[in-house]
Amino acid sequence: MPIDPSRLNSVGDLVVTEVDELLALADPVHLDLFDLVRREGPLTVEDASERLGLNADATLSELRTFADAGLIDRDSAGEWSTEARGIYFEIPDEPEAQRAARKLSNTMLVKYASLPSEWVRRTEPLLDVTWARTTGLFNARPELAPDELRRLQEDLERLLEPFTNRPAEDRPPDAAPVRITAYFLPEPAERSA
Repeated sequence: MPIDPSRLNSVGDLVVTEVDELLALADPVHLDLFDLVRREGPLTVEDASERLGLNADATLSELRTFADAGLIDRDSAGEWSTEARGIYFEIPDEPEAQRAARKLSNTMLVKYASLPSEWVRRTEPLLDVTWARTTGLFNARPELAPDELRRLQEDLERLLEPFTNRPAEDRPPDAAPVRITAYFLPEPAERSA
């Protein structure tokens, strides 16, 4: 069954809300498999298992779990894909769903933490000077209330939305994929006595 378009947000991320969906993605290997299907699908079970170094039976089982949770789809040729560009979720109030969402959040934070060092090693040496000059890091430590931090995240998503949704024919000829990573890592508030 194809992904329900009403489950995609304005930038094409699949809005994940159910415990089974959150848990299906909360394991690092499962998240790698979903990301592979999302980025490079349609894929066969054999393609996916070979790319990730997984057993084909285990890969098929995980793909079926994703399909049962409504995260991916299998076409008539037996290939797996998804229309989702990514996933979006919030940590809900219900305790079981909250645990699942926090587990997925932590899995994602750890998984993507190595992106900058991998980029430095593999990609930066291949860039011409024009692209090298655009490289940067944003590292700030403001004091914010929870609602201010959520608003900041939402504002950044809205700022990027015209670029993530831009049709290929509207992109400048020198456009290239750019990974933009932002971590929002609150620290415990210091309590004064």
